[in-house]
Amino acid sequence: MEANKELVKQASFETYTEGNTDVIDELVSDSYVLHDPTSPEAIRGREAFKEHVESIRRAFPDLTTTIEHTAVEGDLVAVQFTVGGTHEGPFPDLDLEPTGETFEMDGMEFDRIEDGQLAETWLVFDSLAFAQQLGAVPDEDSATVH
Repeated sequence: MEANKELVKQASFETYTEGNTDVIDELVSDSYVLHDPTSPEAIRGREAFKEHVESIRRAFPDLTTTIEHTAVEGDLVAVQFTVGGTHEGPFPDLDLEPTGETFEMDGMEFDRIEDGQLAETWLVFDSLAFAQQLGAVPDEDSATVH
């Protein structure tokens, strides 16, 4: 159980905050699939995952993550986390140029481990609130009804 927790911490969190995509070759399955609510399609494979991590790091170079809780059952790892950062680079999945806005949100992810590697990730977070914090869509308070 501890090995699976550490694997998820390194492969799915530290890659984003520290930018060490080299560990992906060792820790992530070549057939890896990431289900991210901000991506129009699932991200498939190590190379696509590396590109995704690099695009997030360009968009949010000061990205921080805090793992709040982790639960492991068999080959599944569930993580509750807090993530935040400043939008300083283009964010292609939302077709959004840098806004300079900061965000902070809670989320959950569910990871499947297969043969000692990260095989699949499902992210769950409020993508509307995320887009609102970045200024990509108006928030409820600033929306006007005509």
